[in-house]
Amino acid sequence: MPDCALATRYRFAHALYQNVLYGDLVSKRRILLHRQAGEELLQHYGKQAPRIAAQLAMHFERGRDFERATEYLVQAGDNAAQLYANDEAEKHYSRALELVEKLAAEDQTKKKLTVFQKRGGVNLALSRFNEAVEDYGSMLQQAQTMHDPAMESAALNALTLTLFYAHRLTEMAERAEEALAVAERAQSESLRVETMQLIGLKHICYGELAEAQATLDETIQIARSIDHQPVLVSGLGWRGLLHFFQTEYETAEKVLVEANRLAAAMRDGFLVLLSLFALGLTRGNLGRISEALKTLNEGINMAQRNGDRFWYPRLPNCIGWIHRELQDFEHELQYDQQGLEVGREHHVLEAEENSLINLGIDLDHTGKSEETLSRFREAKSIFERDAWFRWRYNIRLQAGACEHWLAQGDLDQADEYARRLLEVATKYQARKYIAVAHKLMGETAMARGDLATAEAELKIAVESLRQHPAPLVAWKVYATLGGMYSKSGNAAAAREAFARSAAVIKRITARIDDERLRETFLNAPTVSEVLRFAETNSNH
Repeated sequence: MPDCALATRYRFAHALYQNVLYGDLVSKRRILLHRQAGEELLQHYGKQAPRIAAQLAMHFERGRDFERATEYLVQAGDNAAQLYANDEAEKHYSRALELVEKLAAEDQTKKKLTVFQKRGGVNLALSRFNEAVEDYGSMLQQAQTMHDPAMESAALNALTLTLFYAHRLTEMAERAEEALAVAERAQSESLRVETMQLIGLKHICYGELAEAQATLDETIQIARSIDHQPVLVSGLGWRGLLHFFQTEYETAEKVLVEANRLAAAMRDGFLVLLSLFALGLTRGNLGRISEALKTLNEGINMAQRNGDRFWYPRLPNCIGWIHRELQDFEHELQYDQQGLEVGREHHVLEAEENSLINLGIDLDHTGKSEETLSRFREAKSIFERDAWFRWRYNIRLQAGACEHWLAQGDLDQADEYARRLLEVATKYQARKYIAVAHKLMGETAMARGDLATAEAELKIAVESLRQHPAPLVAWKVYATLGGMYSKSGNAAAAREAFARSAAVIKRITARIDDERLRETFLNAPTVSEVLRFAETNSNH
């Protein structure tokens, strides 16, 4: 159609629209004009009509063409979801579900299934897990009504995943087994691998890490071979997190970078946030501080834009941890308190318990150690109510408790918690914490005056870190070893240990762009003492 004809048609459609909105028309006439305006806009925009889906949906709804109104409401929801405007998308899908009820009975089931599936997705992205569970449960009912095993399996997989994020783990395990049976009945490799991934998530959550590793590795392999991008991205994200848990940081980063790239290409904000969360922690543990803070802040900004309430509460205490590692105790406390408040506001128990553990450690550093144990007790009470990654947070709690008792001079308690830490860290192959446990046992032995045992424990920590580097722990282990050799009178060994510690510190500071944060770290008493000793003895 010539441009002039298009312009004429558009002006006519616009005039109709204005008359419909502002004209004093009788009801039937208004209905007809709305429908005609919708038709004219469709003709004008042609293949570009989905761009104005919300406007088209409004005209067709007011024109009583509920089938097309539903179609364009769904398209409008899709448009909003593509822009991470999940609240807006949810409203469009909810209105579509209301209009579906006005369609012929035989047309309702399939449309309801589609819309429940889409609304479940945005409710999941908004961390409205109970609402998403209801949506996917309704999707499942529609699929069962249609006797469609493939859609039934898809609904069960979505429901199972949502139950996982909702911390409803008993229900999740039951649904996962049901989903696997239905996927096999549907004879779909795509659906089967979706369910396999969910079983892998169940294993990692419960601390069954050997099973999690095997299942996720197989899931990733199959997903690549059949080009199942959603499963591949999720599998990579959680496999990267498992690499992180086991101090395989360089491998974790490679896996998570791929997960982040693919999630962004899919425009899956929830999985982008998973990758940013794990990448920030990984880069921090590699000693690349500014990169880590940039990654975590990117996650916070995205979560706030998207209305996310699952990953966002977990991010402030991650930044608090980095500030603590750099001896910036003032800002560490602020971020950890923020993490606790946000976790409580959004009822995210994991974020709450992690922040409580961090705050307990913070209070030791800020001279309020009498409050430390109450924070640890609060965290432990959450463990008893929530099994979600309990194994991981128990490791952190044992480490924090050991440091507390060591600072208080209660060597028996410190030794007990260090041995508990070593036991659980070894069980789950958390190599960083294995090194931390041996360091703490070495410090306890030093406090008792048992320098031979201290040396043995610290050497084990050094060897563990040589195989699985963790710079933020390594400089402290070498510094403790240097102090032990100074006490024993072995000046040459002390010089070497302090020199190694100083070299790690310099590598860390080289990756800190923030001058204030870098100076805070370098001027911290323990850090400046290492650097001073290393510089003084560099020519000996």
